[in-house]
Amino acid sequence: MTEQIGSGFHFDVEMREFFSRSDGTKTMQDAVDHWHATRGLGARRIDDQFEYNRFTRAWHEANPNGSRDALLTAWRDYRNSPVDERGRA
Repeated sequence: MTEQIGSGFHFDVEMREFFSRSDGTKTMQDAVDHWHATRGLGARRIDDQFEYNRFTRAWHEANPNGSRDALLTAWRDYRNSPVDERGRA
């Protein structure tokens, strides 16, 4: 895929869904076409099991000039808070 798409290729939600829905009749060219067709659709919801990714996205939106160290400190504080209070971060 990186040969056809470039180093920016990654298995995001759209690509994982493409392959999980495949019935064995799709080609790699179909996958490349799907990649290009799904770019620029904007930010997608991050599934619940990817809590760090969801936190990171929200933190960067709230702190666009924040440092990595500040992010990691905020993440540790968030993870150390009671689960029922985490949705407020």
